[in-house]
Amino acid sequence: MKVLFLQEQPCIRSFKYAKGLLSLTNEFELFFAYRGKTLNGIYGHGDELFEDWFRIEGDLISSIETIAGNVRPDIIHCHNGPDTLTVAAIQALGGSVPIIHDIHDLLSLRTTIYDDGLDRGELDRDRTLEEERLAIEESDGLIAVSPAILEIVRDRYQLNADRQLVFPNLVVGEMVPVSLGRKLSDADGRTHLVYEGHLDQGRSGGHYDLFDIFTAIASRGLNIHIYPSWDNGLYRKLAEKNDFIHYHESLQPIELMSELTHYDFGWAGFNTKRNKSHADTVLANKMVEYLAAGVPVISFPHRSQKKFIEEHGVGIIIERVDELPGRIKDPSVVDLKSRVIENRFSFTVENSIDEVVKFYHKIAKVCQAGQRLSAQKRRYR
Repeated sequence: MKVLFLQEQPCIRSFKYAKGLLSLTNEFELFFAYRGKTLNGIYGHGDELFEDWFRIEGDLISSIETIAGNVRPDIIHCHNGPDTLTVAAIQALGGSVPIIHDIHDLLSLRTTIYDDGLDRGELDRDRTLEEERLAIEESDGLIAVSPAILEIVRDRYQLNADRQLVFPNLVVGEMVPVSLGRKLSDADGRTHLVYEGHLDQGRSGGHYDLFDIFTAIASRGLNIHIYPSWDNGLYRKLAEKNDFIHYHESLQPIELMSELTHYDFGWAGFNTKRNKSHADTVLANKMVEYLAAGVPVISFPHRSQKKFIEEHGVGIIIERVDELPGRIKDPSVVDLKSRVIENRFSFTVENSIDEVVKFYHKIAKVCQAGQRLSAQKRRYR
């Protein structure tokens, strides 16, 4: 089966899908159409998982038509933020190639722009909302990163109940550290939290604006270590002024996973000042990566993450930062840490990727039978 991934710029979720699909059989040939950087350009590796890479240039519809003509895919797997390329694919190929829309981030729930490093100019709210609707209602199948996202989508849009799948962010099996490093706390007797991933470049009030949260953690005498996705001058300067905040250079994924094992807890709480509804749908990659490194998660009660943490018994939920000192000293934390270490191989892509394969075949089958999700095809640029 030939699968063409379509995304403005590949994210770690796309990398994980590829690793999972290629771990099963020789059934899959994977291709990627994109507008920004490739996986190598972002993470330093990953391009080798795909047979070929195609840059989308000029008119989106014409470019996608040309790329699909070269690849002749059996499935097009579109990844959102934003939803622009899914809409263009529907206009270019709807009815001829099954199109799956993968919702990482429901843009209608946020008031800040989607920031992946690409310059898209000013946010056009009306266009964003219309693209979201078209991508969701006119794709042949939907994959959502969390049940909360899918529930919201079901309430807002017209869907076919048989063509939906929840596939959470998981970790690639080979990225799970074979051995666990010595904890920094064993050496100095202090608690060390770690945060890895994206951070806003400024004080936006968005969910990745963690400046005040990190400052509050440090003010309680707790160490917070930051491993940003890419260099962030704001947080580098913050660390220079605070002995409890430690800024580290960005690391490649496998190296980062090994480094995470040295910490006591992984921070997964977001700023909810402007994007609370969005934060409630998030099931962050960083959360399962902490767990794979044997590190319990600490989060605010964001709906999806709270449910996951409580169901699996793998972390601590707090309402406010001032609860932290007491919660991490609770005697139950000893059992919590042991449980996370025992189950750190449970959250791998390889354990669940068969669900995606079955979904691919299901969508391909119904589309071959001419049962498209929407018969209407709209021109939208």
